[in-house]
Amino acid sequence: MDARSGAETATVGYAVRDGAAWITLQRPERRNAIDRATRQRLAEAFAAAEQDDAVRVIVLTGAGTAFCAGVDLKEEAPAADPAPSGRLTAPLDVATKPVIAAVNGPAAGGGFELVLAADLRIAASTASFALPEVSIGSLPGSGGTQRLVRATTPARALRMLLTGQAIDAATALAWGIVSDVVAPGALAALATTLAARIAVNAPLSLQAAKRAARAADDVPLSVGLDLERTLWATLAKTADRAEGRAAFREGRPPKFSGR
Repeated sequence: MDARSGAETATVGYAVRDGAAWITLQRPERRNAIDRATRQRLAEAFAAAEQDDAVRVIVLTGAGTAFCAGVDLKEEAPAADPAPSGRLTAPLDVATKPVIAAVNGPAAGGGFELVLAADLRIAASTASFALPEVSIGSLPGSGGTQRLVRATTPARALRMLLTGQAIDAATALAWGIVSDVVAPGALAALATTLAARIAVNAPLSLQAAKRAARAADDVPLSVGLDLERTLWATLAKTADRAEGRAAFREGRPPKFSGR
């Protein structure tokens, strides 16, 4: 996948614009359900974005009227390989660059888990969110039980997990699962604006801020504060810190190099 010029496969679109890698799930006829081939291409797209120094932020969205219906249950799995190993969200779990989920429509099962694994979550008013696995004798297996509890209250998370029922975009906003809800036609513009605002900032600072904020879910406050201070001290020695201070003094936009 060529991150420099942009590339597209049958099921995953990839393009780089103004410092943002746009990754689009492209199986609208299957509501962007993820089969094995799509899963591999999704991983390749995130790897390309991570390796491209021109990319400072990643936007994940869906083609058509759905974001992602989750794993494609109609795909026939070989008996010896009932499910791919590892979490569906693995590419997002290891991404060091900020990830925006621009949820253009229903996100269910693994599709909702992809949303929960993103750093920023914005939605169209037509979006909905569900973890229906209990209705088919299963359980969310890519972080849904853990991340939903962290994204909202335990009571609200358990309501979704135990009933399998969907919530609409307005409810997701009220519950803190998404930060913004806009009209369907305004979602791409909002994602573009957020991505552009992120992309102008220092790459190492973005990565450090993401790392520190994500650690807050897992460590005591004292440990988180120590990590924050360590990252601050590391950034103080970078060329971008010097450039940022110089640009501020000179009244000009900084030119960050990621060093």
